[in-house]
Formats: sequence, C-alpha cells, structure tokens
Amino acid sequence: MHRVTDNLRRTWRRLQRRFLLRQLSRQRPETLRALSRRRLEQCFTRAATGSPAYGTLLREAGLNTHPMKAEAILRDAPLLDKGNTFGRFPLQALMIEGTPPQTLGGILTSSGHGGDRFAFGLTTHRQMATGPDAIDLGLQMAFGVDDHSTLLVNCLPMGVVFNSRTVCVANVSVREDMALAIIRQASPLFDQVILCTDPLFLKRLLDHAAEQGFDWSQVRLQAILGEETFSEDFRSYAGARLGIDPDTPEGPMIGSSMGVGELGLNLFFETRETIAARRALHRRQPLHPPPFFFCYNPLRTLVEIHAPDDNGNGELVVTVLDPQATIPLIRYRTGDTARWPRAEDFSDLPCPVAEALQHGPLPMIALQGRAKDRIGSGWRVDHFKSLLYRDPRVADCVSGAFRVDPQAQQWEVQVRSGLATPSPAEVADRLQALVHAEAVDRQRPPPRVRCYPHEDFPYGMGLDYERKFTYLPRA
Repeated sequence: MHRVTDNLRRTWRRLQRRFLLRQLSRQRPETLRALSRRRLEQCFTRAATGSPAYGTLLREAGLNTHPMKAEAILRDAPLLDKGNTFGRFPLQALMIEGTPPQTLGGILTSSGHGGDRFAFGLTTHRQMATGPDAIDLGLQMAFGVDDHSTLLVNCLPMGVVFNSRTVCVANVSVREDMALAIIRQASPLFDQVILCTDPLFLKRLLDHAAEQGFDWSQVRLQAILGEETFSEDFRSYAGARLGIDPDTPEGPMIGSSMGVGELGLNLFFETRETIAARRALHRRQPLHPPPFFFCYNPLRTLVEIHAPDDNGNGELVVTVLDPQATIPLIRYRTGDTARWPRAEDFSDLPCPVAEALQHGPLPMIALQGRAKDRIGSGWRVDHFKSLLYRDPRVADCVSGAFRVDPQAQQWEVQVRSGLATPSPAEVADRLQALVHAEAVDRQRPPPRVRCYPHEDFPYGMGLDYERKFTYLPRA
C-alpha cells in the first residue's frame, strides 16, 4: 500500500512539473514582467510595514508612504547591500516582526568572501517543505530527471545541501575521495550522475580521479558549477577530462548556476542555448573573457541593472519576490557587474537558437563578474582564469589556485599536488609565453609569472575548499 501511495505522489509531482514548465513556456515576456512588478509591490509593502530595519531605511530616505507603485519603488527605494543591512542591524531588526523562532528551519550564510562580515538567509520550516519542489523543477528543466534515474553528488562547501523528492542526493561537501567513491560505486545504479561543485574543487576531483586511474567514460555525467565564475577555456578543459563535449547541443552539459547566500540558491542559471551563445562569443573574441548569459525566473526574481555606463554595464541589483521571506531584501546589490544582452551577442548562432534566446519567456542578464575583480592596465581576474586552462598540458600541472598582485605586476600560481615533472620553473615559462602572447596582442604590460610547489604556495595553503579562494590581495 505504501509503495502504491509513493508511486502516486511521484506521478502527481511529475505531472505538476510538466504542467508548470508548459505554462511557463507559453507565457509572453511582457506578461511575466507585469506579474513580477505586482509581486514587487506586495513584497515592498510587507517589508515596509513588517521589518523594523527596512522601515528605518525608508524613513532615512524620506519615504514615509506606502504602498508604492513599482515604478516609484524602482526609482526611489534605497539600494541595499551587506553593509547597510547585516553590517548595521541585528537579525531581529531585519526580520519580519513577530516571526516565532520555532518557525525557523534553517540558516544559510554567505561566504564572507568580501571581508569579515557575513550575511544570512533564514528559511522557515514551511519554506523548507516546498524547497525540494523548486529544486526538482530546475533539475527537470535542465537534466530531464523525471525521465532518467539520477544521482546528484553535491560537493558544494559551507554546508550548502540539497533536498529532492525526485533524485538521489549525496551531500559529501569537499571530500574528493568520498565523491569519487560514490561515483565509482553508485553510478551503475542510475541512468545519469549530476555533479554539483565549484570550479576549483572540480579541478581537484579531476586530478584525484586521474591519480586513481578512474575512467569517466563509464559514467553518464553532467555538471553544475557554482560559487565563482569560470572561463570557457576551463569548460573545454573540464569537458575533455570528463568526456563531455560542451559544443554538442543535446549532449551532457557542464553548466553554471549562481546564487547569493542571503537571497537564495540558483537565482540565475545557464541553459544549453545560453552556453552556446557564450562559447560562440568566446570563439569570436578569444582574448576577451565573455559574460555569462544567465536566465532567471521573473516570478521569483526582479532584476535591475543600476547606473549602467556607456557600454550598458552596471550594478546587478536583485529583489527576491518571496511573500514569505523572513528577511525581505528589496533592491539588493550583489556586488556583481552585469548588462542586458544585445542582439549582436547572438549573431554567430543558428537563427532558431538566436530567436529562442531573444524571444523566449525567461529573461536573461549578461553577467560580467565581480566588480572587485578588475585589475589595472586592462586585466581582469577572468583573463588569468582563461590563460591557466588555455593549454591543457599546462593546466594538468596546476591546482587552479593563483594570486595576482597588481602592485608587483606578478601572477603567482600553485602547481598541483604530487607533480614531479615539469618543474615549477618550467610551468612558469609555459604560462609566461601565454601571458606574453596575450599582452602583445592587447598592448598590455605583461605580469611576471612565478609558480610555487604545491606545499610552498603562500596563499590559502592546502586550498581550504570550504572557502572561496581570494585571487587578489584584499584592499
């Protein structure tokens, strides 16, 4: 009897997902934008009347009347960030007043990557109960988990875990030996494996698997990468090691997902079409790291590009349209730079794909990366993430960790653990040649390259994969 009931529940959830995805695909973009703005008005009123901290910020901005129309909110409501919210107010003041602590089911912290200040996302038991449905909807849209038995191996750090009613989840965090053991032993039970991790830990897992002689071709594997941006050179490198061709439209996918600890997971995500667009732009301009083309659900998230420059690049500002949010954050700066996509971004794509991207129901942003990752003389951290993986033979020799010192004009790179040959000096020479070629072509002063043995690398020794790696010296 229990088995019959479970099967009925699974069938019902599968039908619900198909219905929701079908309905979403039929929506007109302007309809979704109108719904998004109505939800913004509701969330703003709730925050203004229920959060003591937000009420204080509104009064300081001279906004003493509410409700407000969406146009006025987007014009006049103060911009929030980690400093003027979590850095200024205690959690009790940020929360909706009167929230019983017994209703809270989970706390997700930000990485603290920007300094020693943390931000927090608080989730109620009620929200946690519906969380798996949102995760399963995204997994079905990207990987067809309703039609393929799936093992999801979650290697994200910092206690980020997934719950699902559709896939089998292994939450192993940053243990490459555990992750590989599970993939080796359990993958034959499933049609496919989804690996969820960050780029640096994926590099460690690939190196560990090579040391163990593991053959990735025996696994139908797909990957979701989060926590930080990566280059198309890295996607090509990882794909070659995993046996995945990123340019095969219907093949396994290595995709990116972006969340913000205090706002939520998977706020922005790649699709096969947006990956094709980014790779086409990379082929056209290999010396210019392309933006990530991310889709988002406008019924969940309202997005602004604040104060764009002449190229359309501005601050990414996000409002999560959750009417049950414990800490409502209206117009929150994520610290990223983005712009709206342009028609020329898709000029190298087949017409049907370009049309689908420009006129599909889900809006997109072109994410340029963290505003703090820009370096003088025309360099960005993304340039070095590209150069590190441009030659796969060189990439095999490094761990993925590096530090760029703009003052000393030096790029310091860690070689991978256990590397016998070539020597760190020889790896540095090969990287220096790549840097010099790009610097000459772009008329930039090239930094000097220095490679350290793994155990001598002075920045984040051992690579603490529980933390985001710091590629630039802190200001």
